[in-house]
Amino acid sequence: MNTSLPGFVIADLYKNCLVITGEVTVLPTPQPGLQVTENEVVVKPENTPLAQKKWYLGDNKKGIVVVAFDKDAVFINDEWLDTLGKMLGGLQINFGDTAIVNLHNQPVTFADVKQQLNARHVIMFGVTPAQLGLPFTIPYYQVQNYAGCTLLTAPVETLAGAANTTDLVKTEKRKLWESLKRMEM
Repeated sequence: MNTSLPGFVIADLYKNCLVITGEVTVLPTPQPGLQVTENEVVVKPENTPLAQKKWYLGDNKKGIVVVAFDKDAVFINDEWLDTLGKMLGGLQINFGDTAIVNLHNQPVTFADVKQQLNARHVIMFGVTPAQLGLPFTIPYYQVQNYAGCTLLTAPVETLAGAANTTDLVKTEKRKLWESLKRMEM
């Protein structure tokens, strides 16, 4: 005698089981975030807020991390983004090569940026090294090497748009441009 049970009954009977219908890959060692027991795999979310969502803008293809502090935007405002895009474009770098982090919305440390984004270059706009947990200061526009990473700080005013063309802003942008070229990205 063949008896057919409705799907909801079968689901209720086996609610604590995992059925895999596709190809299975066996991992030689457990990965972070997974707890493996003899008969089951339990996914445990990591306790860091960085693991919960993408916390930066861009694809980070070249390990170039831009850190800014903008209380009015998710990442950075459109004017700053436009200016940054033009400067990076002059170096043959696009936003797909970078990761843009807003320190106001995502408080991270240099260790987070270095480890999770594999940063090779970190450019800070209006952010001090101390705000990233670094044990030193860097004068604006000085290219500094630290922990296998090239660091640069600049005032946020250097991201002012084309509408702000005062001589002071032009001078600051020129200093930033020269420093970016020295970073060899």
